[in-house]
This record gives sequence, C-alpha cells and structure tokens, in this order.
Amino acid sequence: MPIKTILLHMANDDRHTTRLEVAVSLTKRFDAFVEVLYIATPVAMPAAATGRAASYGYIAESTVIAREKAGEVEHEVRQALKDCSYSWTVDEGDHVELLARRAAYADLAIVTQSHPAHIEDRVLLHVPDRLPLEAACPTLVLPYDGMPETFGRHVMLAWKNTREAVRAVREAMPFLQAAEKVTVLTVDPPHHTTDTARDVMVYLERHGVRTWHQSNIASGDVGEVILTCVQDVGADLLVMGAYGHSRFREMVLGGATRTVLQHMHVPALMAH
Repeated sequence: MPIKTILLHMANDDRHTTRLEVAVSLTKRFDAFVEVLYIATPVAMPAAATGRAASYGYIAESTVIAREKAGEVEHEVRQALKDCSYSWTVDEGDHVELLARRAAYADLAIVTQSHPAHIEDRVLLHVPDRLPLEAACPTLVLPYDGMPETFGRHVMLAWKNTREAVRAVREAMPFLQAAEKVTVLTVDPPHHTTDTARDVMVYLERHGVRTWHQSNIASGDVGEVILTCVQDVGADLLVMGAYGHSRFREMVLGGATRTVLQHMHVPALMAH
C-alpha cells in the first residue's frame, strides 16, 4: 500500500523537531498528507502545591502553560509544512491511546524512541515507542540520540516467518522498493538446515526488490544480534515485526523488540 497519510506525533519534548523534519522529508518523497497530532501534557504539580484551592490554581496555570507551548510548536509545524498538505490537531490524554485511535486512518505513524533515563519519556509521554503494539498502521520509531544523515538507502529486514514480520514486510514495501540495497537478516537456531530467507527473497524479487541474505546463529539475545548486524553492514533503516501484547494498559514487549527499542541507533519501521 502506498504511503499517502502520515500520522506525526508532536509534543513539547526535546526531539519533536527531528520527527517534524523526517515527516517533511517523507511527505515530499511519497507525496503524502501529514496529520499532525499534538498531545498536550500538563506540567506536573509540585509537592508545595497542596490544598484544593492551590490544586485548582496550579492546574489552571499548568493548562495555560501547556497551551502556550502548543502554540509555539504549532508555529514551528506550520513553517515546516507550509509547502505540504497537512492538518493540525491538539488533544490531551494518553499518548499511545490517542495515536492508536488516529492510526486507523494513516499509512504510517512517526514517534521517537523513549530514553530509559528520561522520566518525561516514561511518564509524561507515556512511552510512545510502544505504539507499534497498538497501531493499525506501521510505526516508524526514530532514535532519540540523533538521526543518520540519510535513511532508507540500505534497509535491513529482520526476517522470521511470523505474522508480525510478514506484516512489516508488506507495510514497508514503499521503503524496500525505493532502497538502494536491502539485506535480509535471519537469526536461526543452531544446526538449522533450511534456507529460512529464500521464500521471502523470492517474494520481494517479484515486487522489484533485489535482496542480499545474511544469516546468523542465535547465541544470545536476538535483539542484540539484530543491532550488531545493522551496524556491521551499515544499514540505515531496520524493518522488523514488533512482538508482544497489551494487557490492562501494560504493554509487554517481546525480548528482541524490547532490546531494539532500548538500544537502536537507526530508525526502525515496526508492525505488529
């Protein structure tokens, strides 16, 4: 499916500008529409603000601050997207829930990897990089420590014959077809005898995607193997299935997915 609607997560975090720049680039590449969803998060109440009157006053003040910050980001967004088709919406609530709701009408969502040491990522932003488990569309997760100069020229596909990986392949097809090189990575158990990448490579060839195969033997954390291979071959975009499940608002990630989200240094396109 072509990418014609991009859902862009915006908030008053210190990496929203990078997400915006990537959205502008992809919008021009795919001639897409950008749906900008700014999710306002009120400032946390300090311990000194006690009592009902103080609480109400502080909530009112924090709401005003949140709206002011939204206005600043809106100006930035409108300047960056002035030559693109887009919409701007402000909402309040759980970031993942609100993004997942709008993802039903998008072909790609853009969020940023959470920093494990930053409390605002884990609490205020409600860990938006867990969106791949909830979204109806694929999610492009950007690394928090900076983007490569270009991405999507050399794509690494972490392949396993599962529903999640199959969906990731199909959803990433516009990126795979546009890439200069695609490396299919398989992480196999010891003593395996079958070529686990052959069929997907044939499938991709029929879609005009020429691939190279790299096979590794699982000897530990699969996520670590994937990240090491990404670095070794010089890939600038990782495509993989997102494994895990949502349980009573607690998002439980699979081991490889958790490792990649914690330690990735290149963008990852994930689907569940």
